[in-house]
Amino acid sequence: MFKNIIQIKKELLIGIFVAITIYLIYLFSLCPTVYLIDSGELAVMSYTLGIAHPTGYPLYTLISYFVAHIPGDIVRNLNMLSALFSVVAAVFLYFMTRYIVKNDIVPIMTASLFAFSPTIWRISITNEVYALTALFAIILIYTLYKMHHERDFYIIMYLIGLSFTNHIIIFSLAAPLFMYIVLTYKPCIRKIIYGLLFVLLGVSLYVYLVARTSGGAELAWGNTHNVQRLLWHVTGRQYQVWMFSLPLSEMLDNLIGGFLILLRNFLFVFIIPVFFGFYYLFTSERKKFWLFISIFILNLLYTINYSIPDVESYYIPSFVVLLLVFNYGLYFVVKYLKWFTIVPIAFIIPIVNYHSCTLRDNTFGLDFGRACIEQLPESSLLLCTYWDIYSPILYLQTVKGVRQDLIIIDKELLRRTWYIKYIEEKYPQLYQETGHDIEAYLEELYKFEYHKPYNRQIIQTKFIAMLESFVDAQIDQGVYFTLIFPDHDLRAVKPDYFRIPYGLVFKIQRDTAHIEFDFSKLSLEHPTVVNDPRLQFNIEVVKK
Repeated sequence: MFKNIIQIKKELLIGIFVAITIYLIYLFSLCPTVYLIDSGELAVMSYTLGIAHPTGYPLYTLISYFVAHIPGDIVRNLNMLSALFSVVAAVFLYFMTRYIVKNDIVPIMTASLFAFSPTIWRISITNEVYALTALFAIILIYTLYKMHHERDFYIIMYLIGLSFTNHIIIFSLAAPLFMYIVLTYKPCIRKIIYGLLFVLLGVSLYVYLVARTSGGAELAWGNTHNVQRLLWHVTGRQYQVWMFSLPLSEMLDNLIGGFLILLRNFLFVFIIPVFFGFYYLFTSERKKFWLFISIFILNLLYTINYSIPDVESYYIPSFVVLLLVFNYGLYFVVKYLKWFTIVPIAFIIPIVNYHSCTLRDNTFGLDFGRACIEQLPESSLLLCTYWDIYSPILYLQTVKGVRQDLIIIDKELLRRTWYIKYIEEKYPQLYQETGHDIEAYLEELYKFEYHKPYNRQIIQTKFIAMLESFVDAQIDQGVYFTLIFPDHDLRAVKPDYFRIPYGLVFKIQRDTAHIEFDFSKLSLEHPTVVNDPRLQFNIEVVKK
């Protein structure tokens, strides 16, 4: 008994050491403010209890709301929350590995490989939803390994439902997990029905989307005021044009890219124990072998059929199960090696991956958005065509109160009826002046959105007419475009007007009159480390 107490204390102390070490390294490499892509938008949703882009992420929003209102910098607090999610995930992984292999060395190695892999590290130092997804993936499997009583079945069913309210990609792990439980433990129909009720109880958190839309959220993406629109939002209907419609060649490219992502997470060489692990599971624990293979294949099939640039985090379920298989394989390798040949590797991993992951002192995401608006004339209009500009500006205006005199509109979001409603509430004067053209466009847009017969050319014509009405309404105050890419729509808007460079944007005017821009006031700091292709692209945009 005394020996068992000593062992438990030893495990606990190592677990605490693992948690503190990982968290300190995360804090050292933490992004200090808003980063690229969804960072600004998610910060707004967290601060205002809004509704984020599909699938809405109600669980993350509710948790992050309280963190966003802790004294201190809002986004830094949210970035630290992501770090905390990943640290807790790593600790659960450590204890689960310790439970599986009954070894002191393998769990440390596995926790390090997880926490300091490029996929996990990058989502742990910015305000993203994926760190919570990784935590759910590990907790679900941890609960499976610890499932000994009937109540554990209901707990895992509830966790499955709750995990769906963060990110839908968890389905690729949850579905095989549910089938494994049914086939292995053979619960009766009554228990399965009760279990599904617990799943629904977890999923019911999506009611938040309806409640906040009805409650007047400042930014309610999707306008989820009824069941139909709620289902559209939760299922990511807006993004289905990029899903399961790819040619075979692109799917194969995505498959190769996915394998490379996973191999990089294992530093290539550490993928070898995974094969040993699969061999062991196939020969000794066949059901778990099929469970992990099913999760891996289902996650892979889903992700390679999704065409988005920031797809790396979608491989989290695959990475988690490969890490678990890695445990079994590494255990056999460790038997032939001394502890001092393995443990140092766990500390080398963060050193190797630091340069490719760190966002320390990187303020470019916020600076990029601020640089586009800080010298615009009062009450002018900026039509954005690039999310990496609009997202941080949304944060600057809504949360920080910067340049609230400006009218900032995302051109692509105008293709959704909910955003038109947002424009009406946010900029009532503009809506009043351009209402005729907006309503004419909305009439056609509703047909498209609700799958009624529509004419694409008519929608486009009315779309351009609406954009031109925005220009007419604001031309005296000033109209500006962000022309990061060649844009067919904006090229058709007032084609006889001139596009005059003005800092990082273009002023739209009737003549070629010269306008001054004070580049000495352009506060845009070049990051010390550039380790992200999207960041590199944005820097090149600024240089041009």
